[in-house]
Amino acid sequence: MTKALPAVLQEIAEVAGEAAALKIAAQYGGKRVYFPAAPAPAAHWLVECVGWDAANKICAHFADRKCGLRIEIPLHVGGTYRQFLRSISERVHALDGDGLSSGQIAGKLGLTQRTVHRHRRRHRGGGNDDQGSLF
Repeated sequence: MTKALPAVLQEIAEVAGEAAALKIAAQYGGKRVYFPAAPAPAAHWLVECVGWDAANKICAHFADRKCGLRIEIPLHVGGTYRQFLRSISERVHALDGDGLSSGQIAGKLGLTQRTVHRHRRRHRGGGNDDQGSLF
């Protein structure tokens, strides 16, 4: 982990990876969600959010009894939504500096390659030098 996460998200990150924890926080932050005790069905919100394998790992971790568990997901990871986006950008640039490909970065962070390309372009000052500025 590069940054400390709230306790619940830290547990999820240890079981299913940081990308899964951040996806849950981004989509369900500030809400109370239900983690079933048995493996989640394919149409369950958790499977749609993090994928089948990660969902099963999370369900198995929280299945301490026969019924599932309702958990409050923290509203923000490390402050505001803008800080959350900035932390993703910092991680992209750190991995980019390590020489990883956009596909490898996307896989590690749970992003799309297009998102990685957008972050790279913004960081490098992006845009076409032949095109004038409007401002």
